Amino acid sequence: MSTNMRGLNTFITDIRHCSNKEQEEKRVEKELQKIRGKFTSQKGLAGYQKKKYVWKLLYIYILGYEVDFGQQECAFLINSSKFSEKYTGYVATSILVSEKTHDLFTQVASSIRNDLQSVNEINQSLALTMVGTQAPQELVNALHQDVQKLALTESRSTFHVRKKACACLLRMYRKYQDKFQPSQWAQGISQMFESRHPSLGFMTAATSLLVGTCQLNNPSIFEDCTPKLIKLLHKIAIQKDSPGDYNYYATPAPWLQVKILKALSFFSPPPPSTDSHRQLTECLTKIIKKTEVTKSINKNNVDHGILFEAANLVITYNGAVGMELKNDILKLLGIFISVKEPNLRYLGLETMCKFVKLAGDSLEDHLNTIFKSLRDNDISIRKRALDLLYLISSPNTSQRIVEELLSYAENGADLQIKDDLVLKIAILSEKFADNLYWYIDVVVRMINSSGDFVTEDIWFRIIQIIVGFQKEGNQELQKYAATKLFSQLSMPHVHETLICIGAFIISEYSQMLVEQNKEPQKLFDILNKHYTFSTERSRQMLLNAFVKLACKYPELRDQAIMICQIAGEHFDPDIQQRGIEYFSLLMEDDKLLNQIVVKMPPYSELVQQNNPLTKRIYVMVLNPKEQKDPTLLNQARIQASQEIAMAEQRLQSKPEQLQKHLSWLKACPYLNQFQGQIALEGVNIMVPPSPEDNNLKSPTISNVNEIKVLLTSQIGKIVDKPGDLVVQYKSEISGHLGKVSFQFEGTSPIQNLSILVSQTNGMLFNILPVKQGDFPQVMMQVLSCDGNMTLPIASIFYEQNGQQKKHEFHLPIYTNKFVQPVDMPYDKFTKFFDDFTNNLSNQNYFKLDSFIRNTAPSNIPMSEVLKKAGGLLSVGLNLKAQPFPSLENLQMIWACGQLMIKPPEQNNILNLPIMVIISSLDQTNEFLRVGIRCGGNGEIAKNYMKLIMLYLG
Repeated sequence: MSTNMRGLNTFITDIRHCSNKEQEEKRVEKELQKIRGKFTSQKGLAGYQKKKYVWKLLYIYILGYEVDFGQQECAFLINSSKFSEKYTGYVATSILVSEKTHDLFTQVASSIRNDLQSVNEINQSLALTMVGTQAPQELVNALHQDVQKLALTESRSTFHVRKKACACLLRMYRKYQDKFQPSQWAQGISQMFESRHPSLGFMTAATSLLVGTCQLNNPSIFEDCTPKLIKLLHKIAIQKDSPGDYNYYATPAPWLQVKILKALSFFSPPPPSTDSHRQLTECLTKIIKKTEVTKSINKNNVDHGILFEAANLVITYNGAVGMELKNDILKLLGIFISVKEPNLRYLGLETMCKFVKLAGDSLEDHLNTIFKSLRDNDISIRKRALDLLYLISSPNTSQRIVEELLSYAENGADLQIKDDLVLKIAILSEKFADNLYWYIDVVVRMINSSGDFVTEDIWFRIIQIIVGFQKEGNQELQKYAATKLFSQLSMPHVHETLICIGAFIISEYSQMLVEQNKEPQKLFDILNKHYTFSTERSRQMLLNAFVKLACKYPELRDQAIMICQIAGEHFDPDIQQRGIEYFSLLMEDDKLLNQIVVKMPPYSELVQQNNPLTKRIYVMVLNPKEQKDPTLLNQARIQASQEIAMAEQRLQSKPEQLQKHLSWLKACPYLNQFQGQIALEGVNIMVPPSPEDNNLKSPTISNVNEIKVLLTSQIGKIVDKPGDLVVQYKSEISGHLGKVSFQFEGTSPIQNLSILVSQTNGMLFNILPVKQGDFPQVMMQVLSCDGNMTLPIASIFYEQNGQQKKHEFHLPIYTNKFVQPVDMPYDKFTKFFDDFTNNLSNQNYFKLDSFIRNTAPSNIPMSEVLKKAGGLLSVGLNLKAQPFPSLENLQMIWACGQLMIKPPEQNNILNLPIMVIISSLDQTNEFLRVGIRCGGNGEIAKNYMKLIMLYLG
């Protein structure tokens, strides 16, 4: 087409003859100026001229230069009756016109509809291709019924057009699911597979639509497609009824075979003794038993793709179809994981992971091959081999697998998988430890080789197992652990994690070592020799150990007092506090000391059941490439469904609610005072929560009064029920990290207390072991990971007066706790605030405006009300609040800050801006204007509005 456009050819030739980047930029700039002049000229341009200049703009865009004009000319070419101009318009519109250009798409929607409804196959294809490329909202709203009609009904349109319509409909559905009701498609999609003379290209598109719809919807509504899919698969795979154009290296329609097998995995297996069951079994048997390796790499690739999908289907059906093929699949997988081709090895290991439940103990025969994969050069193969070893561990193989993993860790395991390696060693050694002495040996070896990767929850768990659960611990295990750790700490250089564990165990069970003729002074010296060169964390544990030993053995008290006295002047605040408190404690009489420093009681059964290590396996966030990770697959599905449910609950605003809110704002008599400052159009306008929707005042919060106090402070009572239960609370949060601590008090002793935290939206919690006693204490670490936060719920379980009790209360940890104030000049603040307000298309800018009732008595001056608002924003909500224009003539409070979060899938910390304005009205003192602007997540604005309404509205 371009050969007839001399100007375009000349321009391309000039660009190719440029000797450097500067010449090219000058030539491009000159051409852009020329085109801009032509488009803005009063003289109209002929269709040919528009077409030529649009192709030049496309070429300039492809070269990497920004093209910020000419989009209207591109779109208007769609209206042309000439094919070359219409084609140019569709191509240029799909490339140069952003989907955020709402008005332009609205103007050409009717022309596109005419092309869709025409009998011209080319025009229909052009329109479907352009709409499917971007699927802009305006065109989806206007054309979705036309596209559905083309895709789902057997009209006079050809299979080629219906194929494109299927692809376009799937793109629309994936982007705007709320616009469609897939249940209405069931009959149309089922009829697609009934065509007597179908095009395999159309069948491929129809199967893609079916698979894509099932991934996002309940697949049971398409169950009728199962026998038709099997019949089509049988026709291709067994009868080889496929046009030559769809054969790839003599394999008939391989991509369609893969899609059909994938589609079948969403549905129930066909009943036995039916034609569908027989045909599917025949297909699977042929695929699995008669797939051969050839000299052609391309043929091997497609054949193996079909083979692995068939194996996945057998696994999904759990043996309901093709159970007799289990041994054949296992034999093939054993071959694949031993070949040189890394892709086949990876796929073989991945499929084995999925095959574990079906294969039983049969996979144990391949252990040696899997061990070799653990030392493969490819990190992805090493990860998959580690996952497989974890999954196939059993009482028969666990010790051999753990030994191999330990050996791998000791001989330079890759740092990228060492975290996962250590975690799985810890879980397997606990799960299959029929001999707990073996467990102690394993964890000691693990810490010696990979101590830097042993996280706190791992060594906390080690201590829990040694201390024991329920009524009494295993004294033989405690004795063995104390002896083993004493021997380890006798060495000159020991990892700090081993020092922490050893300090606790040796001091807790020192009497068992003394009974073995170990002098108390020797125990003290073994620990003390590591004190000087230890980290702060190790010193904290060692100080605890010194005090325990001093309480048990009075001859050690003077040495412990001297160490604590020195620690009281340490720069680290935790060590300093321990030193001062322990020094004072050691000055007390023995009776008081023995009451305070008591033996560690066994942990409750609930702690044993809620193993934090196994939970960590499922806490990982999957990126798109890991969505089939077999170790995480089942939990990921559950987690995904929960996240989808939460996402549906926190949808920004339903359209009718938004329209109602905007209508209210536009009709508000106070709007003129803030003309241009309130967002009335564009994306991401948030609807303020109604008083009944403000969950901070919900009647379901049992401790609502305490929450209101603690949301703006750091210390106080979070549960206050004198005579029953009192919970003291303290929080220290800085940036995206923090810690909170609790002390539980009752009229009678509280025993065996455990705590769980739920509804932790936007936050991650790490609960440290409970310090049991008459007044149990517990500390949690908290990390902000998302802007959408709700009040977490703590559930405690404890014994009191011989009765099992449970109590739930909310935690005062909310969005404002992770916000830091930002000092900003007023002119810069107003510029940013206005940019957020007036930007109509930025998906990261969120705006919330409202007028709230002033609840202060009428005799309180508005300046005092605004001062109170400034105090709330500054002290309670952690923003930098400032008056405007001055405190003496106060008309408005403006405040700025940033929410700090660290998403689990990212390594960096995100700083999301928050800007708030609270101002008085000229006409009345009954209302206040509130404007909030934030970045990244609209729930931040909603949460801040809830806080303002809680205290002011």
